[in-house]
Amino acid sequence: MPPLFLLRKWKGILTMATKNNPGQFDCYERAGPDEPLFVLRAKDLLSPELVRLWADKSEEAGEFSDKVTEARKCADDMEAWYKENV
Repeated sequence: MPPLFLLRKWKGILTMATKNNPGQFDCYERAGPDEPLFVLRAKDLLSPELVRLWADKSEEAGEFSDKVTEARKCADDMEAWYKENV
């Protein structure tokens, strides 16, 4: 996948990674055999705010990466999905 937002292109449009279309930072594929995971879904009202908080805290800790950029894009996509589907 391209590094910018780690998104996929479809008909020239950047799209967020999803369950059916995993991205480069797909946690399920990369997690260790018994590694604990916590998943936030777009259906959860607080998800976008929490994802942005994680991105902010990551930058405060010195992390400036495509993963942080993808997280912010994901938060925007979560809000849009929530407005259209819930």
